[in-house]
Amino acid sequence: MLTLEILNAKQYRLTEEDIIAIVNIEHHPMVYKWLYISVDSDVQTEFRDYKKFFRKLSKNEKADILIAQSDKHTIGFLGLWRLGDYMKHVATIGVSVHPDYWGKGVATQLVKSVITLAKEKGIRRLEIETLVENAPMRHVTERLGFKQENLRKDRIQKNGLFHDEISYSMLL
Repeated sequence: MLTLEILNAKQYRLTEEDIIAIVNIEHHPMVYKWLYISVDSDVQTEFRDYKKFFRKLSKNEKADILIAQSDKHTIGFLGLWRLGDYMKHVATIGVSVHPDYWGKGVATQLVKSVITLAKEKGIRRLEIETLVENAPMRHVTERLGFKQENLRKDRIQKNGLFHDEISYSMLL
């Protein structure tokens, strides 16, 4: 059975091993195919950028990062990103979990934890966007009570292919 601990990166000082694990998760081919953000092809550059980001995270009012650990090893993470001036009450969520831990409730626990955190921070609306073909993320999102808002045809272009995107929201 998986023992899982969810840590807030603003309260838990990440080690270099944690940051390397995050970079490796994003660079894993099975994870990368779902990512919307571009990751630097050079792992060392990505590590350096993440290290700088986490060093400044405690002062960043627009971002929170939750880390999923099992046996003190980072196996996943979630970013909570607040939007612009007229949408300070809105935040979007991005989740990445190492494929060795897919289907074990890690993404579900991360999203449940961020719902609690968002309420504490006065966020009124959470949003998740995912590719239509990402059935596991859609399942987690729908099971936790997010409602589908839009289906955006050919919204994402990645590796020369166009993908449909689905957007979900939850009012807190």
